[in-house]
Amino acid sequence: MKSDSYCSGCSQKDTCRQAYEKLGKATGPNVAWKVIVAFLVPIGVFIGGLAGSQLLLRGRFEEKTLILVSFILALCLTLLVVFVIRAVSGPFEKKEHCEKGDFHGGNSR
Repeated sequence: MKSDSYCSGCSQKDTCRQAYEKLGKATGPNVAWKVIVAFLVPIGVFIGGLAGSQLLLRGRFEEKTLILVSFILALCLTLLVVFVIRAVSGPFEKKEHCEKGDFHGGNSR
C-alpha cells in the first residue's frame, strides 16, 4: 500500500490509521441533497434572476440603472426562494444529547 511507505517514519501512524478507519466505518445521513439545496439552488436562482431581469428590462432603463435594478430584483428573488425553502424544510433538527465517548450517528461527543 502506498500510504504504508509514506507513514513508515511517522511516530503516530497507528493512531492516525485507527482514526481514519473509524471515519471510514461511520454511518450517517447522505447530505448531498442538502448541500445542493443550501448552496447551489440559491446561486442558480440568483444567476437566473439576474439574467432574466436583464432580458426583461433591457429597453426600459439605461445601462447603470439596469444593472442596479437587475441586481436588486435577483437578490429579492433569491431571498424569497431561501425563505420558501426554509419554510418547507422546517426548523433545524435538535441534536440528541449523549455522553462523551458515545457514538450517535457516526459522531462521537
